[in-house]
Amino acid sequence: MNRKRAANGFAKAVSFLCVLVMPLCALSAAKKADEPKGTSIPLPAGAKAKARSVFSDIKPRIIDLIEDGSPRSLEVAARLLHRSDVSTYTENEKTLLQVCALMMEFCWPSYKANWTCPDIRGSNYYTNVIFSVRNGLYEAPSSDETIANLLPCLCLFSAPKDTGCYASAAASLGKVLERKGSSVAGNYMMGVLLSRQGKNAKALNYLRRALDKDASNKDILTMQMTACIALGKYDEALATGEKMLAADPQCLSALELCCDAYYAKGEMARAGDLAAQILMLDSRNGKYLLVRAETAMDGGDYVKASTLLDAYSRGGKLEKTYYLLRSRLQSEWNKSQASAAETLGQALLKYPDDTELMLAAAKVASLGDMKLAGKTALEYARKVLKKDKSNKEALKVCIAELTKEGSYEEAYALSSGFKGDAAVLHDHIAVCLGLGKNDEARELALSFYNRNRSDPEAQKSYIRVLVATGRKSEAEGMIASLMDGADSSMKSFLYYEKSFLGADDKDAIASLRSSLTQNPRNTDALTRLYEIYYDKQDWKRAQYYLKQVVALNPTNKKALAMSQKLQKIINN
Repeated sequence: MNRKRAANGFAKAVSFLCVLVMPLCALSAAKKADEPKGTSIPLPAGAKAKARSVFSDIKPRIIDLIEDGSPRSLEVAARLLHRSDVSTYTENEKTLLQVCALMMEFCWPSYKANWTCPDIRGSNYYTNVIFSVRNGLYEAPSSDETIANLLPCLCLFSAPKDTGCYASAAASLGKVLERKGSSVAGNYMMGVLLSRQGKNAKALNYLRRALDKDASNKDILTMQMTACIALGKYDEALATGEKMLAADPQCLSALELCCDAYYAKGEMARAGDLAAQILMLDSRNGKYLLVRAETAMDGGDYVKASTLLDAYSRGGKLEKTYYLLRSRLQSEWNKSQASAAETLGQALLKYPDDTELMLAAAKVASLGDMKLAGKTALEYARKVLKKDKSNKEALKVCIAELTKEGSYEEAYALSSGFKGDAAVLHDHIAVCLGLGKNDEARELALSFYNRNRSDPEAQKSYIRVLVATGRKSEAEGMIASLMDGADSSMKSFLYYEKSFLGADDKDAIASLRSSLTQNPRNTDALTRLYEIYYDKQDWKRAQYYLKQVVALNPTNKKALAMSQKLQKIINN
């Protein structure tokens, strides 16, 4: 009976509540229907919606360190990611350890990753990028996140000659530096990219920003030196190199770049010393074998230069510089223009349009009075001038060859435009004498001599003019004043010019023999003795001196023709 009353009471209470609640529910539903769909809670002013990061489960500090990307930052990030129990790694932690190792390997080759990386299960964007970088490929970023844009740019190091990725890499690095302008890796890679594009001034700006945070980084300092050398800022490059060598005297990259800087400055002795140090650390370094050979040759040590060139030639592929140095050795030391011509002929088959090789060929063909690979010295020199109108060395060969041919007017036209240049002035004076323009020759020679009285070339030009224009007493006085302090080469020249001032052939012969005592290879003196004895019809003595001329230059067409003519006279 009591249960029945309780049940009836409960039913009445529920009915009463339903009556009260139903109108409220209907009102709520009506209001909800009137609300605009898609309404959200407004964000505070200036706030931006942000996509959830792939690495949202990783501590922000670790992400920040990897985005900075310096060797030290990567080491710290790897240490923070490290787990003693491999099974406790998350997939993102494994991925980031691999990312750190990849950046260290390609971006910072002077530093080593001192951590082990656990294997990654499956694949994701980052594992794909790691694979692509190792294969020299650029992988488009999966998002605007800094690491996603930084990582694919490592292909700048894994495929340094692939210019196809430069535009994409520049865009990615721009995003990196927009989000994190202080990134060491980002600034460094942008500097590398700009330097590769020849924009070294801009590259230095980024490299200096990277050094602001990592001042002793060997790889950044090396790149800074490279950019400075490309810009001709050799002293700045050397200051950086000295800083690196003070920290590590055997730093190979610093030694190499300092050597390059001294070489570019023309300080060959210093370049040679550094090349020797490099070869002690890396005996097969072909580039610096050639630098050492060249500096040895400049110092007159042809034996060492020959040994170094032999060592280089055993290394495989022969570069242009080797051919230039070998031909120079053959020309200067072996005195064999024919051998030098053969070497340059081989080089021109590999580098047919190279200006340096054509100029070397012009000089050798001129010295040997011969054709080289079917072309004359004048033809080679003109080809060089066609490419470089201001090349003084090619101009000198042209003037010399035209003078030999007796084409004084053409030689005069060429040399007149450069007569203010010391390298061409002496040739122009000789051309003036050939044309009988004695007053112009004397004026130029005297002016140059008065400005450079201690210059042997200025002295020689003025003496030649004095002798050629019959100013005997003045020439004799100048020759006597220079004779005591002169070296053997200069004395040989002075005695040769004196031979034109003697009273008769007897005086001339005495002066010429004195010239040969000082320099037995003076072909001018030998040729003049031949001419004197030929005029005297003393055929045997004439032949004696002419044979020496031919022996010194067996390809000299003029000397060979004279020898054949003389032999016919003797035979008859």
